[in-house]
Amino acid sequence: MFIPSLEEIQAMPDFTPDRPMRVLASACLAGEPCGVDGTSYGEYPEVLKLINLPNVKHVRSCPEQFSFGIPRRMPDIHGGNGFDVLDGKARVITDHGDDWTEGFLKAAQEMLQIALVNKVDLAVLMNMSAACGTLFISDGCRMVPQEQRKYQKGPGVCAALLIRNGIKVISQRDYKTLDFIFKKLNPQHALNPSLTDLHEIDWYLNYFR
Repeated sequence: MFIPSLEEIQAMPDFTPDRPMRVLASACLAGEPCGVDGTSYGEYPEVLKLINLPNVKHVRSCPEQFSFGIPRRMPDIHGGNGFDVLDGKARVITDHGDDWTEGFLKAAQEMLQIALVNKVDLAVLMNMSAACGTLFISDGCRMVPQEQRKYQKGPGVCAALLIRNGIKVISQRDYKTLDFIFKKLNPQHALNPSLTDLHEIDWYLNYFR
């Protein structure tokens, strides 16, 4: 599991406007229209709440836009997850069959440099993305009928490189962990015990059992 534990969050320093938590966010989660179709894929109020707190400083990155622009084809990982792509064991292929592996590797290095230069404490990334996915991604092309679609555990290429360099990553759907982070940033914040992280939802537990 790559998300920070409650103990790791509690062990973080106290963040202030003068020493803010430094967060790297997938640009689409911050509202930038950088998706494959030129949209932001929707609204993500919890992420926007986080990056706009007075004791948070954020930077944003869309690695796929960096390498391939907008709009672009839909890429997915074939033959493994993001770690396997980094190790030369899997490839990133678009829905039209184009091999984008090299562009993804360059984009991952770019995202890592942004994270290192800005000394980020945390990355909040778009789950399911071949670049930014955190917990699970498509197993091969997602542009198939829903009943034929397959998933696999593991991160996307860029998330995998961040993880290998010691950077904690969470997805926009890790609501419980986000709630703990809000508590860390504001001790007056009341935790919601009903919230769950992505790996705790019924779909995930049933699919990957």
